[in-house]
Amino acid sequence: MRKLLWLAGGLALSAGDNCAALLSKKFKLREPNSAVTIHSAAMTPAQGNLPAHCDVRGVIWPEAKFAIKLPAEWNERFQMVGNGGTAGNISMGAVDGAVRKGFASASTDTGHDVAKEPVATFAWVTPENPHGKRKLIDFAYLSVHNTAALAKQVVKAYYGKPARYSYWVGCSTGGRQGMQEAQRYPEDFDGYVIGAPGLYLTGNVTRRMWVAQSQMGEAGIQPDQLPALAEAVMAKCDAIDGVKDGLIDDPRKCQFDPKRDLPRCGTAPCFTEKQLDGLSKIYGGVRNSKGELLFPGEPFSGEPVWAENLIGPSKVVLPRSESQMKLAMLDPPPGPSWSYTMFNFDTDPPRVAKAAAMLNPRNPDLSKVKKRGGKIVQYSGWGDQQVNPFPGIEYYEAVAGRMGQNATRDFYRLFMVPGMYHCSGGPGCGSVDWLAAVMDWVEKGIAPEQLIGAHVEGGKTTRTRPLCPYPQVAKYKGSGSIDDAANFACAAT
Repeated sequence: MRKLLWLAGGLALSAGDNCAALLSKKFKLREPNSAVTIHSAAMTPAQGNLPAHCDVRGVIWPEAKFAIKLPAEWNERFQMVGNGGTAGNISMGAVDGAVRKGFASASTDTGHDVAKEPVATFAWVTPENPHGKRKLIDFAYLSVHNTAALAKQVVKAYYGKPARYSYWVGCSTGGRQGMQEAQRYPEDFDGYVIGAPGLYLTGNVTRRMWVAQSQMGEAGIQPDQLPALAEAVMAKCDAIDGVKDGLIDDPRKCQFDPKRDLPRCGTAPCFTEKQLDGLSKIYGGVRNSKGELLFPGEPFSGEPVWAENLIGPSKVVLPRSESQMKLAMLDPPPGPSWSYTMFNFDTDPPRVAKAAAMLNPRNPDLSKVKKRGGKIVQYSGWGDQQVNPFPGIEYYEAVAGRMGQNATRDFYRLFMVPGMYHCSGGPGCGSVDWLAAVMDWVEKGIAPEQLIGAHVEGGKTTRTRPLCPYPQVAKYKGSGSIDDAANFACAAT
């Protein structure tokens, strides 16, 4: 039996016919220099657990590729998913995940192909890449908005009616993209899942330069020293929240001092004086020669995964961050020959101001989101070593300071996850259905007073714990298993 779609005018077409008809439609975007080209529109039969859907592909000028998938069995909702890193590819796995749940879904590569233009080379203007400046704008925010606006038009053309609700879901770069949407284009989405957002991207990259320089030469911490470092931090701070559970509820309360609390060489394991100095810089934050704090230091509890993304010359700089600084952030861009060792913390931070205005979603005025009834659930892991969680807290507090605590809680809540690393992982209880919480808030008016997070190992849940709206934390009631969320309650810190 052929699936029929009833259009607004009463005409019935098969799903396949209606999908193919999208090729001949003309879609226009309001943003200047944003011409749309549909390259393909074809029905894809059900395969495995992915249901049958119309698969639409194309490009928005100059190079922003997109994918839009429209399931035959539609839940009348649209979900757009974000990217990671410097993007450069379509998040097809997340799109398919949304389609499996009945959403029409979309993603963009944000205007460049990471295989051809790795890291930030897409932003470097050359004769072979004349649109570098526009591609940086697309990466910063524009391609996401254009794709969202286009996808809504395609949804309406295909199903004969608009989506009842539209949602954004993203973590890391996807979290930053979602907050750009909320601040710049609040009409695009009804609800937002904002995970581990790089709200201060230029600052986070500056912090990479700082950590890299603090780890040069003999000051570098070696991966085999990390277990001793992590154990010392946990021994100092695990129990300050009232329960010894391998988690630090709020690293800001941890008074760990590398020079006081770590063994100097002469015993094993040990840390040299230069290594202790380097650690003090990593925890103490980015500072200029006057000692002024430019960007917060590393939170305690992420030490077990520092080797993956923080220490060691090849990791600490992450060629991605160095590339972003020399090709996209410094003004004027110094170009390919520049090295992280050349970053000057007195003179270079002002040179990223222009990029910051484009890349960093830090405007605390979310009144338009609130006015239209939009809802935001933001989350970060306290052990995140990739995107420092402190700027996300600072932003939430800035919004609350501008709009008022109660008014902010009416539409925007932040959840900090003890022990969780970047977006997921770690010893914390970071397995949560964030989208369900946002949907309940948007569609049913049920605000997330607390969420139940799970720690899952080998497919089995080994611990549950309440996750509380910031600034509340989960407090142990004093009896019962510390692995059962029922024995904790959200309370003021």
